[in-house]
Amino acid sequence: MVRRLSISSALMLCVLFSATFATANSADLLTFQGLKDGQLVGNFYNGGGLAGTPNYGVTFSSNVYGLRPASQGGSGNFLPDPFSNPVIFILGTMGSSVTGTMNVANGFSSGINFFYTAAFKETVTVWSGANGTGTVLASIALSVNDANCGAVTYCNWTNVGVSFSGTAQSVTFSGPANGIGISEITLGQSTTAVPEPSSIYLLGTGIASFCTLHLRRFLRS
Repeated sequence: MVRRLSISSALMLCVLFSATFATANSADLLTFQGLKDGQLVGNFYNGGGLAGTPNYGVTFSSNVYGLRPASQGGSGNFLPDPFSNPVIFILGTMGSSVTGTMNVANGFSSGINFFYTAAFKETVTVWSGANGTGTVLASIALSVNDANCGAVTYCNWTNVGVSFSGTAQSVTFSGPANGIGISEITLGQSTTAVPEPSSIYLLGTGIASFCTLHLRRFLRS
């Protein structure tokens, strides 16, 4: 009886560990992988992306474009983001104030996180309604972080996030045109969902070893 309970407990722990691991990575992550330099983002995450691009029901306003750094064959005068993925920027007349909008049809809650590089102060606002309407659920003031960049205009990337209550259906990015690059947007939590390879490996190895050991004992019994 005790042996059966031990085996059952081990199997239950394997399930719980696996479920916890899946939950920890359940936020929607927009990496913009496959987005071309100068490409309108639009419906890229609403069924219009490449094969394999998740359909999150996320759309962007017509002034939000993809950008790659010159070092990767693009036209952007900036260093690659920390993960060497494409970034997005809000196009407009230089010196003018613009607002780029991200709509999330199904809504998201808990928080948002992203990386950015900026030559001007920008404001990111999380709204309860579509197209920057309804109640303001959260706001992030982005500081300038392009100091000491040498030959490129932008060289520093900063990770920011904010938690909020309620359900958001849109996010606006406001400030001087062409003055900010944004990458790795996480919807559903205030910390980034970009996995750290070492952490993923260690956790996955630990779960696999634990489950394999106890399953072998089960099969031998």
